[in-house]
Amino acid sequence: MNDSVHAVIQWPLSVTVSIAVTLSIVVPLLTVWLFRRKWPYPTFKENNELIGFTYAVYGMIYGVLLAFTIIVGWEGFAATEELVMDETTILSELWRDSEPFPPAIRESIHNDLNAYARSVIDDEWPAMAERGEASPQTQAIYESLWTHTYDIHPETENQKAYLDEYLARMNELSGDRRLRVLHSTEEVPSVLLLVLLVGGVTTVAYTLLFSNKHVWVQVVIMGSIMLIVMLGLLVTLSLQHPFSGGVSIEPEAFEELLDSFRLRMAAPVQ
Repeated sequence: MNDSVHAVIQWPLSVTVSIAVTLSIVVPLLTVWLFRRKWPYPTFKENNELIGFTYAVYGMIYGVLLAFTIIVGWEGFAATEELVMDETTILSELWRDSEPFPPAIRESIHNDLNAYARSVIDDEWPAMAERGEASPQTQAIYESLWTHTYDIHPETENQKAYLDEYLARMNELSGDRRLRVLHSTEEVPSVLLLVLLVGGVTTVAYTLLFSNKHVWVQVVIMGSIMLIVMLGLLVTLSLQHPFSGGVSIEPEAFEELLDSFRLRMAAPVQ
């Protein structure tokens, strides 16, 4: 089920919204027409008061459940976006902290940082969006960055102090990168997704138990409720895949970081 959901989320937002709107028109028209043929007005009219009361309670329960899922998804989405910003900040700090090191080591670290940021954009972002995985190319550059870190042998007290800061930043980078990749694979638990889908279907179908003289009124009611339920589910699922689909985190922070690196590399050596 999760694979199918991920495939749908990768569709353009305009496509998924158009499908939701189309279904919210076609399905109520056909369903109400078939239902009225079997149970014509005013078969359920005497139950309208009871149906209205119970539907209000049922709708409130489902609405709270859906809203809670959206809020949790939004918090996870925002946390992932913050992780991306924090990772780029750490990379910028690593560049600065490596300045006091010997020229050969410093140049190797700068090249690795530049290559890492570029690979995150070109290799790892598509890998996270399509498969929820880290990129082997980015991983290799990340390991190279650690290899050059092991080659640092401070010769002065100043270099020792900067090495301590540099190692602390490297450990922070490790944590942020791992969390970023893990967040790309977050999905709605199957049980919760099943509850949301079944609850959504019954919420929409419940409107058929109302009896109204005008068929178009029942079609409009059913269609509007179906549309809001489908859009709510779409938002919920989109937030669970922060690097896929129309609602996704873009690598703009890494692109700005690369621009900063280019300016630093072009600057004259003091």
